[in-house]
Amino acid sequence: MKKDMKRILSGAAGAAMLASGAVQTAAAETGCDVTVNETGAEYSKVANVQGTFSFDQDVLTPPDEVFNLFGTAVTGVCAKPDFIFGTQKADYYINVGGKITKAYTVDLRELPSKTSTMLCSCATAAATVNAKITGVRLADVLELAEMSEDVNTVAVRGSDGYDTKLPLQYALDHDAMLVYKVGDADLPSGTQLWVPRTVAKYFTRDVVDIELLAEEETPAVEGREKALRAEIAIMNTVKKAFTLGSEVTFEGYADDLGTPIAAVEFSLDGGETWTSYETTNATAEKWVYWHFGFVPEAAGTYQLSVRARTADGSVSPLAANVVFEVM
Repeated sequence: MKKDMKRILSGAAGAAMLASGAVQTAAAETGCDVTVNETGAEYSKVANVQGTFSFDQDVLTPPDEVFNLFGTAVTGVCAKPDFIFGTQKADYYINVGGKITKAYTVDLRELPSKTSTMLCSCATAAATVNAKITGVRLADVLELAEMSEDVNTVAVRGSDGYDTKLPLQYALDHDAMLVYKVGDADLPSGTQLWVPRTVAKYFTRDVVDIELLAEEETPAVEGREKALRAEIAIMNTVKKAFTLGSEVTFEGYADDLGTPIAAVEFSLDGGETWTSYETTNATAEKWVYWHFGFVPEAAGTYQLSVRARTADGSVSPLAANVVFEVM
């Protein structure tokens, strides 16, 4: 079922509060209202908690939240963090040069467009968005390039001088795109490079030049920090107290940016036992947006811990936690 999240993140502060393993706190910035996990607090425990689980990968970050993160994330989500919107006119022309027979310019609006859902995640922080994007495949932009046989690198440069380099074959194999829409809204920066399963530092804004190069060594592609492997977050609004006998429900996302999420796991006894729910056929290009519900059998204060497991066996280094009360 495809739907839009009403509110996911609010700038860098919201992103930091939803970091893997971070305690979810009551904060207007994130839209959450939950009890703070106090160190040393005693919680009611349920071993091998059982409940209802579902997931999908089509929950979208609203475009205004995507743009907010692009413009304000201190850690540089989706390329250069000091970009100021509204100061430039959108330009859809891309110059292609380097080790090719003849340099040329393309107008993205004259090339075939593609729409897909893609993840954008920071390499060093928990800022993550899942967005429907529209743009042009890099392969189509380079279709006219008669390049030298030794070309192995593509350099993408923005109007402010920010540039990134990727192995050419990597960019083509990952179906990189020059994007100009998020949802139904035009990108404030005009264009932006998006590369599936790749950290956001490569998502260069306001692309003006693409250069094909023959490097002595192809550039290495950076990945996420180990602490952000199998990133997990609890996103829903949680009441401070639930009524005994009613279902308690939670929702959130998990992603590993490059490796599919294989399962989401839940614990109500401080991590002594975990109940695992598989996310069959989940892909790495999009996050796993999960839902979990259970019915408490006794009143008390509980802590739900959630972690993710990837297809290659990695487990969230720290679980996401939320504390709640059942009256």
